Amino acid sequence: MAWFIVVEGQRLGPLSDPDVMAWAQSGRMKLSDLVWREGMPEWVPAGQVPQLSQVLGRFAAPQASSAGDPVMRAILPIGRSGWAIAAGYLGLFSLLVIPAPFALICGILAVRDIRRNPEKHGMGRAIFGIVLGGLGTLLIISLLVNALLSA
Repeated sequence: MAWFIVVEGQRLGPLSDPDVMAWAQSGRMKLSDLVWREGMPEWVPAGQVPQLSQVLGRFAAPQASSAGDPVMRAILPIGRSGWAIAAGYLGLFSLLVIPAPFALICGILAVRDIRRNPEKHGMGRAIFGIVLGGLGTLLIISLLVNALLSA
């Protein structure tokens, strides 16, 4: 029976069993790529087909397998919005007041980025940047208003 696969939006096939296994071993197929062959009710991710998931699991890149692990995501910036990372660090430095508006802006951009790209993470850092950046920005505004009224 011939296999059909969809890799990066491209439908390939018919492919023989050895061809599909070679494709999987080459690293060009991912666990999430769709496959189908006669007798299957519908297209399924390759990771749900036992013989393919075994091959793909052995040849998967470490980053791809780490992306779904919440502990690894907490340690490494895998799949995290760059804006969220910037917002988090600027939020920390906003305690020095000057970076506060930048933390606020980066936090807002991060939330927008994460909502547009649901595969990205970092909402906690984005909110942290917004909160501390907002507080620091309010402090800057109040100091400026106070300085203007005193002059």
